[in-house]
Amino acid sequence: MTVDESYYKGVAGMLDALPERVIRYHLPDLTVTYCNVAWAAGHNLEPADVIGHTLDELLTPAEKAGLESQLARLGPENPLIADDQPRPAPNSPGQWVEWVDNYLVGPDGAEVVAVGRDVTERHRAERNLADSEIRFRELADQSADVVWRFIREPSPHFDYVSPSVENILGYPPSMFLDDFAQLLAILDDEGRDLIVAALGGRSMPKRHDFHYRTASGSIVIGEMQTTTIAGGLQGVSRDVTELRNLQAKLADLALRDPLTGLANRRLLDELLEAGLARSQRDDLTLAVAYIDLDGFKKVNDAYGHDAGDLVLCETARRLLSIVRPSDVVARLGGDEFVVVYEPSRFSPDTVIQRIDQALAAPFDVGATIQVACPASVGYADTRTAGRDPVVLLAAADAEMYDVKRSRVVGAVNGTELTPAPRGGSADDSRGQRAL
Repeated sequence: MTVDESYYKGVAGMLDALPERVIRYHLPDLTVTYCNVAWAAGHNLEPADVIGHTLDELLTPAEKAGLESQLARLGPENPLIADDQPRPAPNSPGQWVEWVDNYLVGPDGAEVVAVGRDVTERHRAERNLADSEIRFRELADQSADVVWRFIREPSPHFDYVSPSVENILGYPPSMFLDDFAQLLAILDDEGRDLIVAALGGRSMPKRHDFHYRTASGSIVIGEMQTTTIAGGLQGVSRDVTELRNLQAKLADLALRDPLTGLANRRLLDELLEAGLARSQRDDLTLAVAYIDLDGFKKVNDAYGHDAGDLVLCETARRLLSIVRPSDVVARLGGDEFVVVYEPSRFSPDTVIQRIDQALAAPFDVGATIQVACPASVGYADTRTAGRDPVVLLAAADAEMYDVKRSRVVGAVNGTELTPAPRGGSADDSRGQRAL
């Protein structure tokens, strides 16, 4: 099994182990491309029975209404939406699910990744917050989420915090009931500023993620939902740390090469566009190094794809080690890599030399096996190729093939040609080679 296959198998196993319902489908035809065990079980199906079908075939009328509501708001300008209304769970009377939808653009077009969480307990608590004080406390004390009530006068204070706060944050309710400032002490700067602004009269958002430092020192993400009451606020906070991390990982899959962790072509395009805009605004030069590993196919043929994967991962590590944090390193696929950087005006070819040197060293692919995969590197920059990203990449790609051809010719003639220094002024003749 390759590193790539192992990575995806691990992700699939993680998703199937979660109680949250996860599904991925194409737009606009709503064809399902993935669902985890929890989503399929909610419809009395297996994942294999779901994939390839459309949501129109699978959803109840209530679920379709929720889907239409979400899709009406979801899109490139609004890619992450939490449904503001819990939905009845299919085939589970009395249970409620709340959905978060993530709009993604992948190689095959627009897709949506939806994650549903059972919020039955919280939903019941929310519906009963307006009941009597006794009923309110009975329900809140049993809630796994944190139910709270905040009063402004005579001084800001909590008059109720449910016992579940200790399970989530590690602090007893009395800590917050005795001193409201203790909450501010465990919030991050953004959350603290939001609470202080609310105390000053600014409206509190109805739903917001806060980051808390727990008694053990870890960070918990709590989604807080608030309702205005006479003299203050009341609400419910739930631990969404695992869910938010899952959403981040799913989004990252669309932007990162799963084998090396480098930017993929989609992310490269976005970062290159941003870099070109910044270079034009600040009148700077932006350069692209296009890298292809010589002899990589022979490594795969001789030692297998696992050895090839080791070479690719080590190439990524070496490239990251020689560039600045602000530079971009991407894998386009196969053994092709790209580095986007701002060349030094005093030594414009330094990065190219570092790449050549870093990848000239042999790669370990076994206990006693080393292979050579030196790089053919093409260079182009905005002074010679302009600021069109397609043209800039194509120019670097073309020079890379010139370098590769010169090495082939040199090998045939018994004398390998060495590329002349690249990255010079706009008057330099690109493509020259020196013996």
